[in-house]
Amino acid sequence: MSEQEIKKPSSQTTIQVGDVKMEKTENTRRQSRNPFKKHNNKEAGEQISSSEIEMVDLREPKPSFKDAFTIYKIIGWNWLLILIGMIGSAGSGIIPLMFQFIMGDVITVFASTTMTTAEKKSQVSVYASEFAGIAAGAAVASLLSNFFLNYASERIGIALRTAYFDALTDQEMGYFDVKKVGAVTNTLYEDCTKVQEIYTTRISTFVTSIAQFAIGFSLSMSSSWKLTLVMISTTPIMIFGVFVLGGIIRKLTTMINKSNDHSAAMFTEVLSSMRTVRGMAGEEKEREKYGRDLKKKFLAGVGKAIAQGSTFGVMIGVLWGTVALCFWYGGGLVVSSELNIGSLMKVIGLSLFSTMGLIQVFAFFPDYTKAMVSQRVVLKVLKRKGAIPIQGGKKIETIKGHVRFENVDFIYPSRPNVTVLKNFSLDISSGQAVALVGPSGSGKSTIVGLLERFYDPAKGKVYIDDVDVAELDPMWLHKSCLGIVTQEPVLFATTIYGNIAYAIGEENATMEKVVEAAKAANCHSFISDLPEGYNTLLGEKGVSLSGGQKQRIAIARALLQDPKILLLDEATSALDTESEALVQAALDKLMKGRTSICIAHRLSTVKDCNQICVLAKGELREKGTHNELMEISNGIYKGLAEKQMLFSSTTEEEEEEDDEEEILIEDKSLNIVDC
Repeated sequence: MSEQEIKKPSSQTTIQVGDVKMEKTENTRRQSRNPFKKHNNKEAGEQISSSEIEMVDLREPKPSFKDAFTIYKIIGWNWLLILIGMIGSAGSGIIPLMFQFIMGDVITVFASTTMTTAEKKSQVSVYASEFAGIAAGAAVASLLSNFFLNYASERIGIALRTAYFDALTDQEMGYFDVKKVGAVTNTLYEDCTKVQEIYTTRISTFVTSIAQFAIGFSLSMSSSWKLTLVMISTTPIMIFGVFVLGGIIRKLTTMINKSNDHSAAMFTEVLSSMRTVRGMAGEEKEREKYGRDLKKKFLAGVGKAIAQGSTFGVMIGVLWGTVALCFWYGGGLVVSSELNIGSLMKVIGLSLFSTMGLIQVFAFFPDYTKAMVSQRVVLKVLKRKGAIPIQGGKKIETIKGHVRFENVDFIYPSRPNVTVLKNFSLDISSGQAVALVGPSGSGKSTIVGLLERFYDPAKGKVYIDDVDVAELDPMWLHKSCLGIVTQEPVLFATTIYGNIAYAIGEENATMEKVVEAAKAANCHSFISDLPEGYNTLLGEKGVSLSGGQKQRIAIARALLQDPKILLLDEATSALDTESEALVQAALDKLMKGRTSICIAHRLSTVKDCNQICVLAKGELREKGTHNELMEISNGIYKGLAEKQMLFSSTTEEEEEEDDEEEILIEDKSLNIVDC
């Protein structure tokens, strides 16, 4: 095949990222509009760190009031459990009021000067029986409230987290390129917990308080409306304080939640990159960054504490001041014989419970506000529709493995100002092995990502057997059509058997099939030497295995999947010579009879490919066999090959010189001994 020159795109091209079109020219660099937009609060010219850049997802929905029905639907028939629990909570709120009401009558009996001792004893016995009934009612109410609400809480928590996880895994890959893992994890645990509690255990306190206020106020009014009105006269002051300071608390809560997300993301990033941090002595730098994050959270927390403290301080101060006022006013009513001592204590007690219930009602709203903030965060994921579906579409009955890229442009959402691929076209016949080579950032891995439909091109089409990849069922595409082996294969914290069987599912993979795939991938031997064999549990990301061992397990996984199109993303670049030989032998078996696309830096591993494509700055510059490309004077491939061959020969010469030096040293040692 002769060299093919690929034309450069025109100075102005129209590209599309997500749902938004934009124009780019070679001389003008515009701020691109795309579904994920970068925002930061720094002034121009001021240095910012990558962790301080916030990517705003323009596809992210803005939840409205009606979107709350999504949460209600998730709760489902658990509303029945919540209703039973709320009945119990209402009963729990009424119990102390009944106790206080009867206690007022008991005080009246004890203070009576007209009743005989026998009459008093008889009446006290009646009240004691009533107290016993109240105790039984309290037990039943507490059981209903605690059991049903906690049971509902656990069920809702599971349903909510399941829905969140399902929605999260429905998103396109571009979403995960810009979202921080720590923030997503924080939402799964903290925000979902706040939402489940506000509809169950938190609402229990709210219903209890509502019952205390409503029933307490009614009973108090029936005993002495004058004293009751005095008792509630200061309530507007408390309500005003709660609402004014509640707005401040709400804003500070949002700030704290954002700070928590950022801190969690930073914490996760540092832990997952601990080898790099330690290797570059970056501990102090990361501590300072994390400390700055915590300081922001601390300052917001202090402000929130002041606001909450002021709220409750005002309410408690006004409450007990009101009690003092009631004793002063009620004492006058008792002296003037308008009210007896029992009724005075009854009204003050009932009003006190009623007012405390009202305080708890308003104290519920800050918690409710926090939960609604968290609910909005959860709903943003639940209501977000991924740009690329994970299933649904055409399926090719008999896959041949013919791959074609047609005038493809591509831009990553996280890098909107960089066109990664420009007018890229390539035709790969069924069964061919095609290599993609070129410097880092030239778009090699992007081509693989587009074929997997992790992303959609901004312009152009990608075809498999003349069917647009965008029309194919992504689930079928990944299960039955494509297999991939990457430079750093991902292994899960499960058994070796589970990792190999992952692609087709353990329910579909017999041990015989797994062992057969492992033998073909040259990993059966080392697996058999392990104490638990194929049942050996691997650590997170397979940290207990070497790079070559992980790579061969990934190859066994791909063999078991039996894909028609194989994607090899620098599968041997990070291995030593011995491991590379074993992995390369396994790859040779895997590539037989399959269309293979190989990304490689080591040209020695791809020189036998049917076709080698050389990319630079997102453009296809050269294409041909190894021999054809080596004949191009001043060619990119030829330059890369000569550099690698020069490095290889230099290494061999150094090894020969080292051997000669060792021989000379040995000869000198022998001469010294002979003397």
